[in-house]
Amino acid sequence: MTMRTCSAVVLFSIALAACSQRARPTAPMQTDRIAISAVDSQPGLTTYASGNATDVQTTPRGGVLLAGGGTDSDDAMRWLLAQGGSQRGGGYGDVVVLRASGADGYHSMLMGLGANSVRSFVITSISAANSDAVRRAIATAEVVFIAGGDQSRYVNFWSGTQLQEAVNTRVADGYPIGGTSAGLAVLSPFVYAAFNVSSTSAKTLASPYDSSVTITNALFRVPVLTNLITDSHFVVRNRMGRLVTFLARLQQDGRASAPRGIGIDEKSAVGVTNAGMATVFGAGNGAYLLSVTSGATRVCAANTPLTLTPVTTVRVPVGQQFDLTSWTAPNSTAYTLSATNGLLTSSHGAIY
Repeated sequence: MTMRTCSAVVLFSIALAACSQRARPTAPMQTDRIAISAVDSQPGLTTYASGNATDVQTTPRGGVLLAGGGTDSDDAMRWLLAQGGSQRGGGYGDVVVLRASGADGYHSMLMGLGANSVRSFVITSISAANSDAVRRAIATAEVVFIAGGDQSRYVNFWSGTQLQEAVNTRVADGYPIGGTSAGLAVLSPFVYAAFNVSSTSAKTLASPYDSSVTITNALFRVPVLTNLITDSHFVVRNRMGRLVTFLARLQQDGRASAPRGIGIDEKSAVGVTNAGMATVFGAGNGAYLLSVTSGATRVCAANTPLTLTPVTTVRVPVGQQFDLTSWTAPNSTAYTLSATNGLLTSSHGAIY
């Protein structure tokens, strides 16, 4: 091929490509779509958004999703979206994710499951939790979800703010809420706030008034969750002993005469309807229901190993259901735990 021929071929190829580009139809501008973005709207607040900017209206079913941390379950998150109601033409409503660290980690998952839009607010100050933008987004969300992280930041940054009021109003209006790990901790009426170092079973059984045991009152009002304290990463991080200690502290401090606890393992989640019917989703070891009566034997004092017995325990595996209101769980394993001088034992050998 001569130089002249080569040049002609090149020029023809360029012209053909340009023609092809001109002939290609232009996609219509989608003014109702939000580009995934990060916007520093004010100090202490970063906003991430994706999905459809047009607000949708649904008929919500309410309820709460209690997730134990680690890998999230698609089935559990789909259940939460469905509790927020479905659009007439298919798909779900708008989701607000609240957090104090991280970014837009839930957007791809939730959009893939059919959410209309997802907005994540990373809130690291009290003033940001009083933002009108946060309040307005919560007020129009079909689902509110609280990500994992550090629950002490949630309690410190969100207590007494517009965020707290907006979430409580939305739940009272019948919309669902969910949380995982630290987000799970702040959903129950008694909140393990983790203000200091994180508690361990060994530390709390040896001394139930260890400085790591910091339990505050409710941050959010979720009516179906009463007389409860929750814990996450349960089996993986061996937290049975610390949940038993939390129950003993609630009794000893006069905050609950017969408290109950729910420990949820990593990769597991519990969806609870407004009627109290609960389903265990995901993988992992499922959920553990703990309860003590007002007549339990208890020695709970500073610098003294814990005694609390009996602690009625039920393990509810993944795929099974239980009634949160009546505290009954068919097709589950029931046994008794005893903490005696700081040693935790089980009526069926293993504590889990």
